[in-house]
Amino acid sequence: MVSAYTKALVTLAVLLLAPASLAVNDGLDHHADSKVLKDFTFDDGSVLDLRQHYYTLGSPRRGDDGRVNNAVLIMHGTTGSGDGFLSDHFAGVLFGEGQLLDASRYYIILPDAIGHGLSSKPSDGLRARFPKYTYDDMVRAQYRLLTEHLDVDHLRLVTGTSMGGMMSWVWGYTYPQFMDALLPLASLPVEIAGRNRMTRKMIIDAVTDDPAWNGGDYEEQPPALKEAMYGLLFMVSSPLQYQLQAPTRESAEALMDTLVERYRSRIDANDLIYAFDASRFYNPAPHLEKIQAPVLAINSADDQVNPPELGILERETARIPGARAVVLPITDMTRGHSTHSRPTIWGPYLAQLLAATAPEAPREKAPPPALLDTTDNAWDVKAPAQFQARFVTTEGAFTIQVHREWAPRGADRFYQLVRNGFYNGVHINRVMPGYIAQFGLSPYPAVTAAWKAITLTDDPAKASNTIGRVAFAMTGPDTRSTQVYINLGDNAQLDEEGFAPFGEVVTGMDVVERLYPLYGNNAGGGMRHGRQGPLEQGGADYVFTHYPLLDYIVNANVVGE
Repeated sequence: MVSAYTKALVTLAVLLLAPASLAVNDGLDHHADSKVLKDFTFDDGSVLDLRQHYYTLGSPRRGDDGRVNNAVLIMHGTTGSGDGFLSDHFAGVLFGEGQLLDASRYYIILPDAIGHGLSSKPSDGLRARFPKYTYDDMVRAQYRLLTEHLDVDHLRLVTGTSMGGMMSWVWGYTYPQFMDALLPLASLPVEIAGRNRMTRKMIIDAVTDDPAWNGGDYEEQPPALKEAMYGLLFMVSSPLQYQLQAPTRESAEALMDTLVERYRSRIDANDLIYAFDASRFYNPAPHLEKIQAPVLAINSADDQVNPPELGILERETARIPGARAVVLPITDMTRGHSTHSRPTIWGPYLAQLLAATAPEAPREKAPPPALLDTTDNAWDVKAPAQFQARFVTTEGAFTIQVHREWAPRGADRFYQLVRNGFYNGVHINRVMPGYIAQFGLSPYPAVTAAWKAITLTDDPAKASNTIGRVAFAMTGPDTRSTQVYINLGDNAQLDEEGFAPFGEVVTGMDVVERLYPLYGNNAGGGMRHGRQGPLEQGGADYVFTHYPLLDYIVNANVVGE
């Protein structure tokens, strides 16, 4: 009998390892299909009618130049498949309404690479006689799928995780004008060598040295497939998370045994060998100068496959003009190599890349003049008795229902700020789980300075500060200005202090609860903590530099206006 504790450990470990798809997000309308690439020629000279399987969400759109302008290619890791990106912790954070890669706006393409998923692979019948494919073959097959069968002639974004991150680099120099941006995740743009290659060879040798492998012509999976899983498990492990979740000898051994058996039973030995050997000729380093698209490469410091002490990511990325390398610090939220599949962590970086490479001009350094003129008549408009304000953030969208009768002055100010674009680009700089999520300092220091003294006379607190309720922050009587907070817990004690809710979150409270919390009060704290000076003076540039993982508001508007 497997204990509930062991089941919990296995659930966590599945998220860490994740070589195959997890629970699919049933709310996503996706399409699955396969196309046959006739007479596909591999780098080893083999020719095959190659089955290329894929999943799509959304529909392609074309710009004034006739090219597709909304296609996003996302490529999976070694032994994975495209449907792995349909899981709740990936698709549920990126592809939904109001999220960064909203499938109603983007055409999302999730291919199964050669040798993986439902695409052609050794276990289909050829076994060890299957062509010895490479990453270059994989990328070329995907290019043919896009151009010959999906009628996609341009990509808004190319990204991928682990092996998919490495293929992102290959895409960048092989088809340099085909994409607007590159986001390689958990990868390095150099030859697979050192411990990385050693571990891959251990996995391969564990199988091929077993007499039961029989040159690939086995009737049953060779027993050594179990030993091969040991190397795979450690490649993608997170020392911190494994220690936290398996702190005793018994729990650690139970977790290992269960994981090894789970993954051994889900993979074919020949497919495994081919998948890990496909990287043998991978080496973008001599070709990096060919890359033309903006690059933002993201790794994590607890990645056992690409450890940060190598310094490779920063060194090689610096060779590409304008490219940027990011190594996420180890936190309770990172998951080692598998941090690549946690967009709830690196989403703000994706948002920055999308904004910087959008057809429209990026954010101007100078603020909109209307936000600086606090005497304009726009700031005297009264709010309707009820209205909704929709906030699209780097974590997703949420909607606030405002009730003017609860706090008339607060409701009017909030209405004015939202409809005039004050909150666009504002970071949610204080997230305290179980307490509040606070925002309202402008990305433009001049705007923050202009509004600091434009305060409101207090409203009596008529509604209570329960979960989801929204109110203006303040330092004392009559000090409300532009900063608001959303209650993440039952904060009835704030009622006695005069904090007057004017609205409540009616949709997207799950988004609010996912806002990045680990900076706590360090990223400015509350108005009464006296830590907001650097944010006020440095604006968004300061936050992006010092607190880059903070979620921020992409845009906010009054619904129906």
